[in-house]
Amino acid sequence: MDDSTGKRPYLRLTSSLPNVTRALGGEVRLKCEAAGAPLPISFTWLKNNAPLEKNRRTKVRNKEYFSKLIISDLDVLDSGYYLCSASNSAGTI
Repeated sequence: MDDSTGKRPYLRLTSSLPNVTRALGGEVRLKCEAAGAPLPISFTWLKNNAPLEKNRRTKVRNKEYFSKLIISDLDVLDSGYYLCSASNSAGTI
């Protein structure tokens, strides 16, 4: 039990990432949503199962229950498998 809420800690993803194809030079936005208690929920983005390398074209915006990954000026090197994980005291998914 979480002492502050009286509820059991939990965590679940509330959406899945879509398969997307975009033109070179374009932009892609991916959103990862989770529900859980207790807060905070922290989000981590991976590309091809490795931590996402941040650069001037890559932005991550984290909010209480979701995270957005925005990649602008798309390049061939941006192709890959993107994954979002969420974690809180209940675990990581």
